[in-house]
Amino acid sequence: MVIKISRFLLAVVLILALIVSVSSCGFDTNGGADTDSTDDVTGDNSSVQLDTSKYLPITSDGEPVITVVSSYSKGSEYAKEFNEFISSFKKSGINFRLAYAASDDSEYPEILIGDRINVLDENYIDPHVLGDDGYAIRVMGNKLIVAGGSDSALAKALEILVSEVLLLDSTETDIKNLSVSRDTNIQVRQNYPIKSISVAGYDLQGYDIVCDIYNADLKYCADALHSVLYDNAGYWVAVKEKSTAPSIRFSFTDDAGEGGFRVFVDGRDIVIACRYPALLTYTFDTFIREFFHETDESVLNLAGDVYSRDITKICYADFGAVGDGVTDDFDAIKKVHDLANVSGVMVIGESGKTYNLGQHTAPITIKTDTVWDGVTFIVDDSNVSPNTAISKSAVFSVESDVKASGVRGIKSLSKGQTNVGVTFDSPTLLYLVYDGVKQYIRYGNNADSGANQQEVILVDENGNVDPSTPILWDYPSLTSVTAYSAADNPITISGGKFITVANAAPRNYTYYNRNLSISRSNVTVVGLEHYIEGEGSTGAPYTGFISILNCNNVIIKDTVLTGHKVYKLSTDSTNSMGTYDISIATANCVTFKDCRQSNSITDTTYWGIMGSNYSKNLTYDGCVFSRFDAHKGTHNATIINSEIGHQKLSIIGSGTLIVENTVIHGNNIVNLRSDYGSTWEGDMIFRNVTLKNTGTATLINGSWANHYFGYTCYLPENIIIDGITLAKGNSFYVLPKLQNGIDSATVSGTANKNQVVLTKKITVVNNPNNYSYSVSSNTVLYSDVELVEE
Repeated sequence: MVIKISRFLLAVVLILALIVSVSSCGFDTNGGADTDSTDDVTGDNSSVQLDTSKYLPITSDGEPVITVVSSYSKGSEYAKEFNEFISSFKKSGINFRLAYAASDDSEYPEILIGDRINVLDENYIDPHVLGDDGYAIRVMGNKLIVAGGSDSALAKALEILVSEVLLLDSTETDIKNLSVSRDTNIQVRQNYPIKSISVAGYDLQGYDIVCDIYNADLKYCADALHSVLYDNAGYWVAVKEKSTAPSIRFSFTDDAGEGGFRVFVDGRDIVIACRYPALLTYTFDTFIREFFHETDESVLNLAGDVYSRDITKICYADFGAVGDGVTDDFDAIKKVHDLANVSGVMVIGESGKTYNLGQHTAPITIKTDTVWDGVTFIVDDSNVSPNTAISKSAVFSVESDVKASGVRGIKSLSKGQTNVGVTFDSPTLLYLVYDGVKQYIRYGNNADSGANQQEVILVDENGNVDPSTPILWDYPSLTSVTAYSAADNPITISGGKFITVANAAPRNYTYYNRNLSISRSNVTVVGLEHYIEGEGSTGAPYTGFISILNCNNVIIKDTVLTGHKVYKLSTDSTNSMGTYDISIATANCVTFKDCRQSNSITDTTYWGIMGSNYSKNLTYDGCVFSRFDAHKGTHNATIINSEIGHQKLSIIGSGTLIVENTVIHGNNIVNLRSDYGSTWEGDMIFRNVTLKNTGTATLINGSWANHYFGYTCYLPENIIIDGITLAKGNSFYVLPKLQNGIDSATVSGTANKNQVVLTKKITVVNNPNNYSYSVSSNTVLYSDVELVEE
C-alpha cells in the first residue's frame, strides 16, 4: 500500500524509526573508492531512536517514507537491476511511490536514479563526469542520488546500493525500518588512460570546443575531439558555435606554420591551425591517433606548441592505396589528388609500390607537384573494349586551375596581325577556329575532306600576339575563340614507371587513350618511363601515352617512352595504322629534353613514336626517338643533339626548322608529308647533321599530286646547309624531285589544283667532307633556285 505522509507525521515517524547500520564511503579523485566507517547503529532496533540529522529514512514501520524517481525508459541492464531493487521491498509489502520527475521541493525525500533531464541543480550528477564505467551513490539533503555514466554503470550502482549500502542481502537488515547515512558519498570515476589535461596550468574541465557547426568538416573534427577527450580522459567538452569560456578553436591562417598543421596554446585557449581546409579532416584524424591514442603520457600539461605535422605533402598510402599490383588503387589515388588539387599540396607515391589503376571511365586529375619516384603503375587494357568510355579516357589528366572560356569581341583576324583587339587578365593561349575554310584535306590511303581552319596563338594581357606564334591565316570571321590559361602555376611530375598491357581489339581505327593527358600550361615531367607488354596478333592503335593539348610551355625530361607495334587495318592490308606514344595538339612551346625510346628506333615493325597537329614551337633536345612528326603542321621546330630513327622528320608547317648536331637514319633529313602537300612555308637550317643513308641522299624529300589541300603549298624559301656527313656516297641532292617530268610551270600553273611556291635560295655554309651536291635530280623544276656556297 502506498501512503502519503504529512510533514508533521513524517517528523514523528523519523523520530520513532529504528536504524539499520549503513556504510559511508569517501570519494577517490583518481578512480576507485576509499571507504570510511560511520558510527553504526546496532542492536535492538526497537529501542533506538533515528537521528535524522545523520540518517535519511527510506522506510518506517513497513511504510515507504521516500519517493523513487527514475527515467521513463530504461536500458535492459538498468531496468533489470531497478526492477530487482523495487521487488526486494515488495516482498515485504513495501510499495514505493514512483515518479519520473524530481520534486521542486528540496526538502521532499526522494531517491533519484539515473540521468533526469529536468534536474540540473545541486542534486544533479553529470554522468559524463563519471565516464561510461563510472557511477555514484550520494546523499545530498533529503535526496539519495544514484547515477551512472551508462546504463551498465547505473545497473552496477543499483547493485552496490542494494548489497553494500542498504545491505538488503543481509538477513539482519530490518527492511521495514531502513535508512542511509547522510555521509554516504561513493563516486567511482572511470579509469582513463589520460588522468588529467591542463592548459597553461588550468584544468581542461569547463572548456568548450568552438567551431562553425554548419561546416561539415569543422563539425566532424569538433565531434571527434569531443569524443576522444571524453573516451580517453573523461573530459566532457561541449561543442558550441560561440562561447565565453576558455575554448579549443580552429584557425585557417598562417598560424599553421611551415608544415601546414599546428596545435598550440594561445593564452588559455587551444588553437588548431590548418593552412589547407581541404586537408583538415585527414590531418585531424592523424592528430587524434598520434596525440591521444598512441601517447604513453597519463598527464598532459599543454603549453606553447603542442603538435605539428607537415601536410605540404600527402601520400597514397595514407588514403588506403595498397600498392600490391593487383588491388585496384584508382579510387584511393584519386582521393589523394582531389584533396591536393583544392589545397595545393604535393602528392607522393610510396617508392617500391605497384599501383593497379584498374579500368575507369574518367581520369585522376592532377593540379599539383607529384612525386612518383620508385613507383610502378599498371594500365591493363587486355580486356578493355574499343569505343568505350574506358578506352577513351585518360588514366591521369594534368589540368589547369582555370577553366577554358570563350572569348567575345574578336570579330576577324588577319595573317600576321600583331594584336587581337581585346585584353586578358594574364597571358593566354587562344585557340582560333573558322568553319568557312577547310584545310589539311588529306590525300592518299587515309584521304578525308579536311578540317576547319584553326590554330593557336599566345597573347599577353594587352592582346599582343607573341612573335613566336604569329597568326598564320586570314579569319574573315571567327566561329569560336577559346582561351586557355598560359599563366598556370608551374608544377612538376617526377618519376613513375608505367606498364601498359596492350589491348587486343580488332585492327581498326578505334584509338585508345589510357594515358597521361596534359592540358595545363607550365608543366614539367621528369624521369617518367612507359613500357608496353602483351602486344599480340591484333590490336587497335593508341593516341599517345603522353598527350599534350591546349596548353603552353610543357617540358618532358629524362623520360623513356616506347614505340608501338604496327598493325595493318583489318579491311586494308596495305594500310598501316599510325599508333603513338607521344601526341601533341593545339599546343605551344613543347620540349622533349634528354628522352629516349625503350625499343629500337630503326625497327620498322614499330610505328614512329610521335604525332602532332596544329602546334607551334616544338623541340627535341638530346632525344633518341624514331620520329618527329607534324601531321597538320607545326610553326617552328627544333631538333638538336638528337638521333632520329627510321621515320625521320615527317612534317609540314611553317616558320623555321632547325636540325643541328643530330643523326638521322634514312636517305632524307626531312620528309615533307605528301598526304598534306609536302609544304613548308619558311626556312630550314641543317647544321652538323649526320645522315645514315643507304642510298642516294636527298636532304628534303617530298612529292606532288594534283590535289587541293586547302592551302597553297610551299617548299622552304631559304635553306642553309652547314656541315653534312653521309654514311654512303659522296654527293647529295637538297630538294625533292617531286615527280618525273614535272616543271615549274606545272606546279605553279593555274590549271592544276595544287600550286607550289618553290624555294628561292640554298646556301651551303660549310662542306667539310667536300661532297658534291646539287639542287635536285629534277634539273628542270628548280631552274630559278639560287645556289650559293659561302
